[in-house]
Amino acid sequence: MDSAVFTPQAQYTLPELEAKYPPRALPEGARVTRFGPSPTGFMHIGGLYTSLVSRRLAHQSGGVFFLRIEDTDKKREVDGTVDLILASLATYGLSPDEGEIADGKEVGAYGPYRQSERMPIYQSCVRWLLDQGHAYPCFATADELQALREEQTRRKVPPGYYGGWAIWRDKTEADVAAALAAGLPFTIRLRATGERDERVTLPDTIRGDLEFPANQTDVVLLKADGMPTYHLAHVVDDHFMRTTDVIRGNEWLASYPMHAQMFRLFGWAPPRFAHISPIEKQDGGSRRKLSKRHDPEASVGWYMEAGYPLGAVTEYLLNLIDGRFEDWRAANPAAPNTQFPIELERMSRSGALFDLVKLDSVSRDVVGAMSAKAIYDAALVWASGHDPEFAVRFAADAAYSQAILDIERHGERPRKDVVRWSQLPADIGYFFDNRYAELQDEAKAAWAALQPAPAAGLLSAVVEAYDPALDRDQWLEWLRDVGLRFGYAPNAKTFKAAPDQYIGHFGDLASALRVALAARRNTPDLHEMMQVLGKDRVVARLTAAIAW
Repeated sequence: MDSAVFTPQAQYTLPELEAKYPPRALPEGARVTRFGPSPTGFMHIGGLYTSLVSRRLAHQSGGVFFLRIEDTDKKREVDGTVDLILASLATYGLSPDEGEIADGKEVGAYGPYRQSERMPIYQSCVRWLLDQGHAYPCFATADELQALREEQTRRKVPPGYYGGWAIWRDKTEADVAAALAAGLPFTIRLRATGERDERVTLPDTIRGDLEFPANQTDVVLLKADGMPTYHLAHVVDDHFMRTTDVIRGNEWLASYPMHAQMFRLFGWAPPRFAHISPIEKQDGGSRRKLSKRHDPEASVGWYMEAGYPLGAVTEYLLNLIDGRFEDWRAANPAAPNTQFPIELERMSRSGALFDLVKLDSVSRDVVGAMSAKAIYDAALVWASGHDPEFAVRFAADAAYSQAILDIERHGERPRKDVVRWSQLPADIGYFFDNRYAELQDEAKAAWAALQPAPAAGLLSAVVEAYDPALDRDQWLEWLRDVGLRFGYAPNAKTFKAAPDQYIGHFGDLASALRVALAARRNTPDLHEMMQVLGKDRVVARLTAAIAW
């Protein structure tokens, strides 16, 4: 067939494209990887997972990680999604080396990095396929394709556009010219080369050699609107962007033979492929993929809103990528996690299981290793975006806020009770006078519920003699003496030995002070808490509580 009778037209020859996008000048063994999201209004945690693998693999080999926006399906595109993708990657330290960086600005010599702007490249490559007889125009209508599927179902044969079912595969030049003259819409399809019952073996970095049926499907390469399908765009872009490793979800395994066939038809060496199993969750007695419709944790935004430390999310994903990371972290508690090497061969073939309890545990350890200043900075960023009222309180006196966060963080077993920044407004709000004033009803109710009821005059005695200069041991001795004067045993053991001689024990005394100072019975270390509150605040709160 004379391919000149129909579009597309070539702006470039293949040799010109090879010259325009030459092999990259990188060290031996350097890997070039990419993240290729579609801007459909959502950043899935799986995208962050794949990006983490891809970027680390590139950087630890001295290579390049680039971002390619796969925006050829304009009907599904949602405004603002590219900004969301860029912000998500930047937030988690995964910004690309090449591609779009902000406001349509690109860096790198292998662009454009939006597929919708690469049409001349796709058109030129499809033109070459047509000229070589590896592709053809298809004018089949939606009704004809539906009738074809129904007939295949009736005959109980595999569905698809292939072999004798590919009704435009062997049409004559006259048929094509007549369809063009009539102005009929058409697609461009691959002329598949797979034979019936033929099998092919293809390598996968994670899964090893895999056997597939050879591709027989005449897949669409260019849609009727001139936009490429994923199949064409992937093959063309990953060749001319010089991708060495395609790391993508295992939902593309079924298309792997088709893509391998297309690389071969173009005469291009294919990149290495690694098909990652999805992040799954336990649902009843079975496992399923995280769903953006049913699982809030499927969205990257959920982790941001919940206030998980950025490092905790990264370290949790590293645990999913390679189970050895937990032992590595235990052996290297102060090392940046970028020192942990990613090995695709170590990744699970069956899928990583999302575990919120494990995420919380990882987050607790990450926060526990942070300084009070680092916690303050990160929590203030979160609060500014998600709890402005708390942010104002938190930022009003940075030194005071950091002192609050520093309580119980300097011993053999530093506290690890903070999991997410979203906890802090409730957990430490009482330290701030305006919030403490809002808690008065709760404080009075907690005070009334104390058993045994606090001894009369107890708070007055503490107010009269409290000295913030006392160290912890001196303070404990002083407070026990105060308690003894009002009938409190110095410890629970003494109280149990002679309950008739005391109204309670030191723990009951401490609970009364906690309620008066914090409107709750559970607080961090009482001595440190009072030190941070300061004498004026302690005296003012206890004096007010005397009236309860």
